[in-house]
This record gives sequence, structure tokens and C-alpha cells, in this order.
Amino acid sequence: MKKILFTTVLCFALVNVHAQQVELSPCFIGAEGSGVSTKAQCGKLQVPENREQSDKTIELNIAVLKSTSNERLNDPLLLLAGGPGQGAVDTFASTVKAFKGMIPLRDIVLVDQRGTGDSNPLRCEINPEEFEALSDLSSDAWKQWTADCHKSLNADTRFYTTTDAIHDLEAVREALGIEQWNLYGGSYGTRKALTYMKMYPEAIRSVILDAVVPQEQALGVEHEANLRSTLERIFALCEKDQDCQAAFGDAEQQMWKFLDKLKEAPITLRLPNPSTGEYEEVEMTREFAVIALRMFAYSPESMGMIPLMVSLANHGQPETMAAQAYMLMENLNQGLNNALEISVSCAEDVPFMPTETNTNNSLFGDNLFELMHARCELWDSIAVDATFKEPVASDIPTLLLSGEYDPVTPPENAEQVMKTLSNAQHLVAKGQGHIVGTRGCMPKILAAFIKNPEAELDTECLKDFRDFSFFINMNGPKE
Repeated sequence: MKKILFTTVLCFALVNVHAQQVELSPCFIGAEGSGVSTKAQCGKLQVPENREQSDKTIELNIAVLKSTSNERLNDPLLLLAGGPGQGAVDTFASTVKAFKGMIPLRDIVLVDQRGTGDSNPLRCEINPEEFEALSDLSSDAWKQWTADCHKSLNADTRFYTTTDAIHDLEAVREALGIEQWNLYGGSYGTRKALTYMKMYPEAIRSVILDAVVPQEQALGVEHEANLRSTLERIFALCEKDQDCQAAFGDAEQQMWKFLDKLKEAPITLRLPNPSTGEYEEVEMTREFAVIALRMFAYSPESMGMIPLMVSLANHGQPETMAAQAYMLMENLNQGLNNALEISVSCAEDVPFMPTETNTNNSLFGDNLFELMHARCELWDSIAVDATFKEPVASDIPTLLLSGEYDPVTPPENAEQVMKTLSNAQHLVAKGQGHIVGTRGCMPKILAAFIKNPEAELDTECLKDFRDFSFFINMNGPKE
């Protein structure tokens, strides 16, 4: 029986790079089986796993989308992946066209962060039968899985952190002969960008931070408050929408009613596996439903489905919500390297988290923080120095982007980060969710920023962004 395990992952993806010389040769990039293939130049770069002991090396996977312009500039765009745990090369193969058209005079550089993609990936499979137990603090299953996972890795997990990744990027920059580059970081990738700004400011020409994670924030701590805020706003919009309100009434109360039902009695469903098409038994627990709601809240296309999904589930049709969520979560899980996420979290987030969860009627569970602390006790990691969590001060030209309804990194995050960035501006995309750089006219704005980071931006087209429409039935959104 298949169940879904919650992680602190933010999602989305981006990239990394390293030193010596890199030999690039023609290749096609794109996740296997995705049907997406993009022409690039690919290469590998060996770097020490532990820079204080160079006896073991790992290979970094690099892909470069070359500019074909005769006026090509030597300050490419570097994409920094999110997660933590997503590889840059495969994930961005399906979106590079938006970026390639955005910056025609520059190469685009993709590097799988160590522990992701084809850069010594750190991933452990989860037995579907153990999913529920792995999120239960009182169970021993999570202890065994964590210990077995760590033992199986061909890696010293102490050296798979953001700081290590930034040292890798510097080595790649030098190996590729790049004087400076422009950074685009999304979600967790904004932490990498901010860390890079602190460690090697002279290597950076400009920075775009999309779905911003403040350096001082411990990922996971704000997930509860942020998701609740987004859901409350979605339900408030439904209440003001005549058709939505008439169809679903108090959708927020229906959500809580359904979650309470699942807490008392999870539902067993038979659903097609999105990858294989084979039907599997899936247990829809309260945790599964919360993750489903979180996934729906990531983008405006699925935000508008939430009241409908909740209403159907609360009236005896939970399979609609479960099937949609199963598809979204399987796609996400396939692209994540969960052991890398643990390494980053245990070094950079968990040491700065509360030791007890004290949210009443918590969406994510009453023992989330306790479970994360306990997990890290079984994982080799070195807590970062407290200075790592200090706000980043910089005068590098920086553009911050937020989605109005982002359930993970709300606009307030960007406003917080801007307090110590003296040469920054913040744009909020109306009606949007998590990651907005490829939405609407944003690529045009980003291209203008990269072309001249000091020039005033024409943002008139942002007025074209609108609130999403609600699904009244499964035929599509109401127009």
C-alpha cells in the first residue's frame, strides 16, 4: 500500500559549476522518459569531496546552452537549482527555451549540485509500505530507514551543503574561463545565490532571486504558517466569487472537516501509478491530504481546483483529490535526491529550529520539529556556524520576485531580504504561486534586467497578471 512522506523540500530547481579545465562536447539534456530534449554542450569536472582532504573526488555534471550570437558576452546566466535535492540539468531542460529567448547574447550554464542529478546523487528509495511509519515519531521504522540510507551512500554527508556547492561553482566558473556571471536562483536556489553573494561577490554581475528564502530562515519552520495563509486567502476568494460560493459554500470548513475524518480513519484507494499506469493501493491519510493541498497551492492553475477538490472529498469522492495529488507528488519525488535534502537540512536548518512543535491543530503534524531533530541525530553532519544564518548585505544589483499567493516563500520573505540589499528591487506577480520567472511577461522583464541591471525597469506589463479562476466542476476553470 502506497503512502506519501512529508519533507521540508521547497521545490523547483536550478544549477552549479567547478575548476581545472572542462571539455565540453555536444549532447542532449532532459530527464529520461520525459519526452523533452534540449541541445547543449556537456562536460564533467572533478572536485574534492572534502577540500581539506583531496584523496576522494566527485564529478560535477555540467551543461552549457551556447549563445549563437556573434556578439556573445562572457557573463552567462547561471541557474541555481532548488529543493534542496533537485538536479539542474534535467529539471531545466523543459524550461530553458524561456531563458534562452530571454538572454540571447549569453550562454546559460547548468550544473547539478553535488548530491543531485549526475553529480554523485544522494538518494534512497522508500518502501511504500513504510511511508506512514517514516513520519511517525513513535515508530522505529524511520530510525532504521535513516540509518540504512546513510550507510548505503558512497559519500561523506558532512560535505554536501550549500557552502560546498558554492565552492564547486567557483571552481566551475574558473574552469570555464568566465570572469563574472549572472545568477538566477529559485526557491532553495535563492539561498545558494545569497550564499554566493556573501562568499564570492566579485564573481557576480547581477542576481535574480525568485521565491526568496531569507538566509536567516530555517527551512520548514514557516511551512505551517505560510500554507495556512495561502489556503485562507484562496478560500476567502472563493467566498467572494458568486459561482464558487454557491457551489461549495464554506470550503475552508469543509477542508477541516475532511482532514478530521482522515485523522480518525484513513481511506484506502486504488489509483493508477502516474509512472507505470498500473493500479496500486494508496492510503489517503491526513498527511497525504495536506501534502495534496500544498501541491495544489503551488501554481494558479491548480489553486483554482482546491475548493472543488475539498468539496468532492468531503462528499464521498476523495479519489479525485488523491489522483491529482498522486500525479503531482510522484513527479516531484522522482526529481528529488532525498538524502541530499537531509544533509543540507541537518547542517543548515534543523540546528536553528525549535525543538518542539507547538502549533495547535497543525496541518503538518504535531511532531514535525521533533522528528527532524531526531532524524539528524542519525545523520553525519556539521552544523553551520551561526554567521551562515546572518542576513546577506550586498550592493550587487538584485531583482527579487514573488508570487502573491506563494504557499512556501511569500512576498514578505523578499521584503525581509531587501533590508540588507542596497541595490535591489522587488516585483510581486498578482495571482501567482511559487516561482514566477517564467510566467507571463516576466521573461521580458528579466531580460531587460540582465541587459542593464542598473536601468529602471518597465514593469507596466505586470498589470496583465490576474487572479486565477475557480473550477466549479472537472470541465475546467470558470471563465
